[in-house]
Amino acid sequence: MPDAAQINRSISTIRTELEFLQASNVLSPPQLQSILAQLPQNGQPSNYIDPRYNPNPSQQFNPGAMAQQAQDPSHPANPSNPKHHEWIKNMATKFGNAALFGAGATFGGDMVNDALKQF
Repeated sequence: MPDAAQINRSISTIRTELEFLQASNVLSPPQLQSILAQLPQNGQPSNYIDPRYNPNPSQQFNPGAMAQQAQDPSHPANPSNPKHHEWIKNMATKFGNAALFGAGATFGGDMVNDALKQF
C-alpha cells in the first residue's frame, strides 16, 4: 500500500493536470469543481457522489453497503437466505442486460461509422 505522501503527490498531479485542462478550455469551471470535489483529501478515500450523475441515490451501487447486507441473514444477499438464488439471478440479469446494451451500442456505432466512411 502506498504511503500518504505518494497518494497526496499523485492527487496534486491530477489537480495540476485538471487545472491545465480548464485553462485550455477543455473543462468548464463547474466541471473542474465537480471533479475536484470528488478527489480524496489528505489520502483519505472520497465518498462524494455528484448528484447530477446520481438522480436516484437509493439505486446507487455501494460495495460497502452490499458487504454489510451480505452479513445480514434476513437480506437476500446473504448466501444462507432462502431467496438468495432469486437475488443472484436478478443481479445476473441486470449485468447481462447492461453488457448486451453496451455490445449493441458499440456494434451499432461501428456500423454507422463504417457507413459514413463510404460517403
